[in-house]
Amino acid sequence: MRLNDFYNIIEVIKQDILSSPDEYLKLHKVIGNNQRYDFLSQMTIYDKNVEATACAKFDFWRKRFNRTVKYGEKGIPIIEDYGGYRKVDYIFDISQTVSRNREVNEVNLWQFDREKYGFVLEELIENQGYDSSEKLSENLYNLTRIIG
Repeated sequence: MRLNDFYNIIEVIKQDILSSPDEYLKLHKVIGNNQRYDFLSQMTIYDKNVEATACAKFDFWRKRFNRTVKYGEKGIPIIEDYGGYRKVDYIFDISQTVSRNREVNEVNLWQFDREKYGFVLEELIENQGYDSSEKLSENLYNLTRIIG
């Protein structure tokens, strides 16, 4: 994929995200699961696999977790800056990988503990003079509107 194609796709994705609060919340879920990547990359992760929970490059999966990408899987395009030039590179979600030696090779992923930390989000919203909700998704949406 060429850089111009990548940027054209990003424009289409932006329109989808901005057209609906639900899509906006889905993007935030993707960002929460893949916080390591820049915003443009987050949008392509959202576009290609909204359920992505942990993304990394092909070699990272092999070297760090002894996993490999399943045959036939398509990568998620991202922009990489290599100093003097930029190019499109590809990452893969954990769901697109398998253990290299066919053993169970689990990767422990971080998850937000609502029971333990949910009150923090509610306090942030209430401190700004707004009413918090019982639903986490509504609280996250309200917080982004307050901060944004």
